[in-house]
Amino acid sequence: MSERLTRNLLGTLRHDPPGLVLLAMVGILVALCLMAPWITDADPTATDFANMLLPPGLAHPLGTDDFGRDVLARLLHGGRASLSIAAVAVVVVMALGVTVGIAAGYFGGAVDIVLTKIVDVLLAFPRLVLAIAVAALMGGGMVPLIIAVSAVAWPAYARIIRAFTLQIRREGYVLAARTIGTPTWKVLVHHVGLNLLGPILVLAMLDLGNLILAISALSFLGLGVAPPRPEWGAMLNEGRAMMELAPWLVLAPGGAIFLVVLAANYFGDIVRDSAEGRPVHGPSDWLRPGRPGARRLPRTSVREPSAAEQPLVALDRVTVDVTDPRSPYFGRRILDGVSVSVRQGECVGLIGESGSGKSTLAALTLGLTRRPLALTAGSVRLFGAGTGDWTWDDWRDVRGRAVSLVSQDPLSALNPVLRIGEQIGEVMAVHSAASPEAIEARVREIVREVHLPESVTERYPHELSGGMRQRVVIAMGLVNRPSLLIADEPTTALDVSTQLRILDLLRDLQGRYGLGLLFVSHDLRVVSRVADRVVILKEGRVVEEGPTETVFTTSRQPYTRELMAAIPGRRRELMQATGT
Repeated sequence: MSERLTRNLLGTLRHDPPGLVLLAMVGILVALCLMAPWITDADPTATDFANMLLPPGLAHPLGTDDFGRDVLARLLHGGRASLSIAAVAVVVVMALGVTVGIAAGYFGGAVDIVLTKIVDVLLAFPRLVLAIAVAALMGGGMVPLIIAVSAVAWPAYARIIRAFTLQIRREGYVLAARTIGTPTWKVLVHHVGLNLLGPILVLAMLDLGNLILAISALSFLGLGVAPPRPEWGAMLNEGRAMMELAPWLVLAPGGAIFLVVLAANYFGDIVRDSAEGRPVHGPSDWLRPGRPGARRLPRTSVREPSAAEQPLVALDRVTVDVTDPRSPYFGRRILDGVSVSVRQGECVGLIGESGSGKSTLAALTLGLTRRPLALTAGSVRLFGAGTGDWTWDDWRDVRGRAVSLVSQDPLSALNPVLRIGEQIGEVMAVHSAASPEAIEARVREIVREVHLPESVTERYPHELSGGMRQRVVIAMGLVNRPSLLIADEPTTALDVSTQLRILDLLRDLQGRYGLGLLFVSHDLRVVSRVADRVVILKEGRVVEEGPTETVFTTSRQPYTRELMAAIPGRRRELMQATGT
């Protein structure tokens, strides 16, 4: 965990200039606070009424306050107090929260009930109000301040750690350790605690910003460090009365608090992504200004291909690699020089075992390849247009209107809180200016075409069977009458009889709409029923391509023959045909 976290974290920071800048700024601020006695010789508590409220200058870079005290000296010395209190509070909060959360989640029963009820009672009080009450009762000061913010912060993290522990305690390695008689403390430390290191670190980073704000708020109310000792929150309280005459009294501590909290939250997000081993996904051009020279695909070109012999989609020697250094598979090649094309009215079956690159190729066809994957060689042409310079908006204009996807898990493709009719109509409304009446009529039409009753439009996804949900997803894909349909293992989770009906439905709809169909599957029997031509993938490479009947009956490729032999009942036929 620690090695992967370190590798992912360093990789993320190398590709995140804002994160590096924030980290550098906070690092410099913390270093200045730690070296405050050597940076400035001004006494942060000494008064000098002859130099009251001086603006920033050479003698006093951040000016002076209403007692003539140097603001820079007070800012740096106050930072030592604020940051040290926050660091100690984080340690206390994490220690209490992790201990209680692991104990409640691992032991369960009465222990879980008692600890959970205590946490619920503490969470019932407003956090800041409870902290004010505790600090006021204890009289203020550094120790009461740490106790106050820690006492109200740890219950929330105990609940989060308990939830993680409930998941981990059911893992096989934990059950195995308990079965062989491993001492409980070893299970808690080595098997549970170490696997919670990532979430604990993320919570600690995120909580640092919250605790700094809480400490500053209490000090602002006079419940923190006793004056005249400086602290950022107390400096805000002291400077608010002079804010109009001397704004630097508020800007200096306020800016320091803002910077540290922003950096802590931002860095916490980076640590979370690194701990989970995933980058932030999304289009890379969200924040990129539009390129004047970028060519948008005309709507007419995606509706009617310019020539009958021109493929709807053509992938020419495409290569896809893992290019994100944060990924544990960095440098791995997923697709290696693959060429596939689909013409109008043609069904191409893409066959291969799990991990051969089928779904990656389908995603590439739809422009959905995201980090850590990237197209490193070859080209993808859609309706005769190169897609290399397409922006997210270009792809969004095409997906769902000219090219549609039918996924292998229809339940994940449907919104559980929307009725079926709303979801099908939404796909059409996004890509057309049709009236609500026209959309409603088209929804009823497409529902009938996929052999579903019109009453389905008023039902929710959980009220339908697996086969009915798959028909709904097919209806969503065809409601805009696309030219190309990509079916990514659409029958995987269905029983055999339902599979046959879905396959016959796809074949019927393909003929009705003149679709080009890219059918992705690992089941040769399924592909043989719908495909005119097949492409066999193995480890990201094309090992065979040709008409379905030719490949399935006279193939001499060893891998294809292995796939055929894996079909129940086919091994004996192949042995008899080859005389072995």
